[in-house]
Amino acid sequence: MDYEKQSAELKKQLAAAQAQIAQQQMIIKTLQNQLFGKKTEVFKEVVAGQQSLFSDQQLAELEDNDQDITEVVTIKQKQVVRHRKSKRSGKRTAFLNSLPQVDQVIPLTDTKCPHCQENMTKIGQRLARREATFKPAELYCKNFYQESYKCNHCHPDGNDLVVNSKVPQAILPHSYFSSSILAKISELKFNLALPFHRQLKLWLAMGMPVDDTLITKNIINVSESYLMPLYKKLCELMRSEEVIHMDETPFQVLEEHKANCYFWAMRTTAEFSRHPINVFHYANTRSGKVIEDIMGSDYQGIIMCDGYGGYSSHLYPNAKFGSCLVHIRREFINIIKTLHNRPAKSSIAQQAVSLLRPVFHTEKRLVYHTQEEKAAERRKRIRPLLDSFYDYISQVKRPLGKLKNAIQNALALKSRVYRIFENGQVPLTNNPVEQAIRPSTLIRKNSLFAKSIRGAKASAIYYTIVGTAKMNHLNIYKYFKYLFDHLPNRENKDLEGFLPWAKEVQAQCHI
Repeated sequence: MDYEKQSAELKKQLAAAQAQIAQQQMIIKTLQNQLFGKKTEVFKEVVAGQQSLFSDQQLAELEDNDQDITEVVTIKQKQVVRHRKSKRSGKRTAFLNSLPQVDQVIPLTDTKCPHCQENMTKIGQRLARREATFKPAELYCKNFYQESYKCNHCHPDGNDLVVNSKVPQAILPHSYFSSSILAKISELKFNLALPFHRQLKLWLAMGMPVDDTLITKNIINVSESYLMPLYKKLCELMRSEEVIHMDETPFQVLEEHKANCYFWAMRTTAEFSRHPINVFHYANTRSGKVIEDIMGSDYQGIIMCDGYGGYSSHLYPNAKFGSCLVHIRREFINIIKTLHNRPAKSSIAQQAVSLLRPVFHTEKRLVYHTQEEKAAERRKRIRPLLDSFYDYISQVKRPLGKLKNAIQNALALKSRVYRIFENGQVPLTNNPVEQAIRPSTLIRKNSLFAKSIRGAKASAIYYTIVGTAKMNHLNIYKYFKYLFDHLPNRENKDLEGFLPWAKEVQAQCHI
């Protein structure tokens, strides 16, 4: 009898160990996919005649005509086609004609006849080739002279009347850094992700006596003196939007003595927003209380976000929160990537993904003119599809591991997902703000960290200017140059004239 009890106990322990091993194998598979797998959630097509990377059993498990991950075999018919020479588009010639023209004549070194040795007469020349040529950047000194005029007829208080021309104020008094140099430094750092210590080699090669400490100091001073009012104006306009995207990304600041600080990113929606705006905010915490610093405690719009708990309705009862459907789907996609060696009965996640696919396809095909029409179309065509998805996952009995977490997450965010039926401006995904964050992550990868809090706050300001300028199709260098030329001399001019969508800014800085 004791042997039977021991055998039953050992079988129970073995089953528990096998379940734990299976769960750990799934975790390992997920981590391998994150590190080495493709980032796309769609498998590429396989051309006939090329071997598949999957076995027949694995293909059978994943075979589903309604989802993105189905592997498709494309059969190509061999046809005899007569290829005609394509006509020249003329783009190359048009491009070369648009450049300043410099002619270089290659002289004939020996003008004597190779047969009789008499001098030959030049009869003409022909165009042998054309090419675009690069002219390296160069520094020059611009001297500002102030004209003075004296009136020979007026002598107030017995003195001569002298009138001087008004010299534009320099962006940095008593500095040889001009607006053009500061604009180029800003563009290289905050648009092209070239850190200051790498830029230093470029400027030294051109003969400019400078170090990275001086560059950093001047960039921070410019942001605090001139760009800060413009940044606050953009934040104010962001708060007036009915629907916004929001996300956050880590960043290290040495002065904070913390492992991670954060840039919080906001942007307006692609449709129905007043103006395209992208705002960054620096904070040394990921706490949801930062939202109050950005949007104010009384913001009553809709914040499109992921499932992070900091976006809490308890902290901000006046605001509403949407949820990204791509984030919800991604958890099921990650499960499918770990099920290649599992039987087909384990593919509940596969069916969940196939139910979500028509939601995205139908969204792209909606026809509307206003956000009210869009919301009505969604209720009519998309709501039944989402209802089917939620009905299916809510009926899954006793899910385990990653599948359990994915289902619980989807169900917890259901009310936020259904915001799309309340307001047509609410997007399905939070991808636009994640794409807006990417340039800052590249800068972080190249620069690693900021030394000071002032530097981190200045970075948030420059990210905001660059991100908003891109959304409004501006040339980043020209826009910085325009701001640095005009902001020091604006006096009491309204900031509206310096915003990226202002008429004069568009005329002078548009790509």
